[in-house]
Amino acid sequence: MIESEILDALVSSFAPKARVALVIPESLTKGALKNFVTELSAHTETTLILTPDGEAQKSVAVLESAWNQLGVAGFTRNDRIVGIGGGATTDLAGFLASSWLRGIDWSAVPTSLAGMVDAAVGGKTGINTTAGKNLVGAFYSPTAVFISPRFLSSLPAADLAAGLAEVIKCGFIADPTILELVAAAGSRTLTDAVLLEELICRAVQVKADVVSQDFKESGLREILNYGHTLGHAIEKQERYSMRHGDAVSIGMVFAAELAHASGFITS
Repeated sequence: MIESEILDALVSSFAPKARVALVIPESLTKGALKNFVTELSAHTETTLILTPDGEAQKSVAVLESAWNQLGVAGFTRNDRIVGIGGGATTDLAGFLASSWLRGIDWSAVPTSLAGMVDAAVGGKTGINTTAGKNLVGAFYSPTAVFISPRFLSSLPAADLAAGLAEVIKCGFIADPTILELVAAAGSRTLTDAVLLEELICRAVQVKADVVSQDFKESGLREILNYGHTLGHAIEKQERYSMRHGDAVSIGMVFAAELAHASGFITS
């Protein structure tokens, strides 16, 4: 669902007496989402699994710590995992859910633009290893995704701009209207809440349409990797210090230049 207020719907999605493990970066519990987490915890029994920021949380060590916390709390298949944060957090939370007791329900509450239009939608979960980005993981869809565009109001402009790369990617793949809207709005795109919500809806629809036809990436879904081949290589080379969307932007330009040099597209 995509709504400004999502708390009631999120709470209503939990089974009666289910306990909830909130996987969330520690920084968010002290900042922009402090009140949201407090209100959510007041409605249901929760276990907080605090993580580092960004890609640092997508590690074997953080995953093992989360497993241990679920074990100490005695989580069963009747309980629920909720990932609250950017794309790295929902990647981690989903893989945690897929691997605990061979799979328990989980929900995604993405708080970044990239997370809303890409990571939380489609069922890809995983962590990074020394071998590369996202090479260890599972296809494991959340029971539901709760998207609140109001979370974006607290994001730095640089994070919004990076997330916009995934939106523009969807425009190139299947929805030219996205490109037209962004071109017309220019820099206002990042501050126009109404426009951002429309772009989110359009990008989510593009991804949902593709994933519904090819969940496990046996063919069509590969188009969602536009810009990601070089993008992931850049992220690994930079030791994940570069924002994912920034790396994907470079990857899309590279792919376009390569296609042009190879005669597949015109200038």
